[in-house]
Amino acid sequence: MLGIPTHLAPRVNAWSTVRAFHAAAIGSLVAAAIVLLLVRLSVPGSHVLPAVLALVPMLAMVGVHVQFGTWRSAVAFLVVGGACAWWFTLVVQQEIAVPWVVSYLLSLVVVPLVLVGGAGAVPERVVLWSVGGFAVGRLATLAATAQSGRPANVLVLAWVTLAFVVAIVLVAGRTTARAQRVQPELLRSAREEHVSAYRAGVEAEAAAILHDTVLNHLGAIALAPDGPMDAQLAKTVESDVAMLTGREWLAPTTDTDDGAAVEAFERILEDSRADGLDVLVTGDPASIGRLQPDAVTALVRAVGQCLANVHKHADTDSAEVSVFDDGTACTVMVVDDGRGFDEQQTGSDRMGLRNSVRERIGRVGGDVQVWSSPGTGTSVMMSVPYGTRTGSVATTGGSATGERLRTAS
Repeated sequence: MLGIPTHLAPRVNAWSTVRAFHAAAIGSLVAAAIVLLLVRLSVPGSHVLPAVLALVPMLAMVGVHVQFGTWRSAVAFLVVGGACAWWFTLVVQQEIAVPWVVSYLLSLVVVPLVLVGGAGAVPERVVLWSVGGFAVGRLATLAATAQSGRPANVLVLAWVTLAFVVAIVLVAGRTTARAQRVQPELLRSAREEHVSAYRAGVEAEAAAILHDTVLNHLGAIALAPDGPMDAQLAKTVESDVAMLTGREWLAPTTDTDDGAAVEAFERILEDSRADGLDVLVTGDPASIGRLQPDAVTALVRAVGQCLANVHKHADTDSAEVSVFDDGTACTVMVVDDGRGFDEQQTGSDRMGLRNSVRERIGRVGGDVQVWSSPGTGTSVMMSVPYGTRTGSVATTGGSATGERLRTAS
């Protein structure tokens, strides 16, 4: 019952229990038919086929009651089942002389009357229907036994089944009541966990965007020559300040098509070229447009940060961006022939690769691999799985990424 809404738990519990009882009732009737057929094969002269035919209307009425599940269908089943049990008992008492076999067969025909109860989610009602079904079946078998002149049989299996039904219904009722008491705490804990996970994701993305904007701008300003600020840098700073002071980076953009996602990717490449980096693009950039909106945003921002790292740290003026589509994921590689680095030696205060690339791609279910060593250049491979497109690029912002995505949409 845990995880099911409180107001639905009793009904779901009763429904599943009754469905299990219906399946067991069908199994009991099938077992009775199999035993009779085995008797027919072992004793060729016995005429037990009429008893097998008596089970057919009961099977049909089980199907009717399963289909409708009303008190009328339950009453109809008990009436038809009682008549069939009476007919069945007459044939069995006349054709089979072994008492324990007779007792077993009569129990098998009474058990469905116990298991196929009425409709409703009230445990007491299910118990009453089961007791009533047992009474109908027992009266029918006693009447047929008296009519045949044979001694009455103790239906051990039927009694055990009735006790089992009563016990399981009462235990299920107590379990449901206990689940109803626990359910609010469970839902509250799940809600708090969801809120905490969402808050952690927002904080991580905020830290990454802060790195992509403020820290990158401060580094660019520190490296710039004396004099007026470069016009492109000034425009980028102004755009990102407007984005940071607002909440656009938290809100989803309007619907975009695949072309807008590709355009956002191309704009971030153009911004890197405007910063003086020669960027060569190979592969199929259109595959980026097949990603989910939040994955497009994460991948575009991560590629932008990789190119920013090349521009600031690689001591090279060129990089290659390759886009691949393997049918299940979009993979982007950013490769440069610069100075390279040892990632294990990177200080904990360096957040570019960790926050803005690895964790950002990880939040959308992707994977990042880095190959680099001093003097051999760097290759960063980012793979993001495809999914059903349900909207657009999820958020905006990040080292002029906000401006690029807003323009693309």
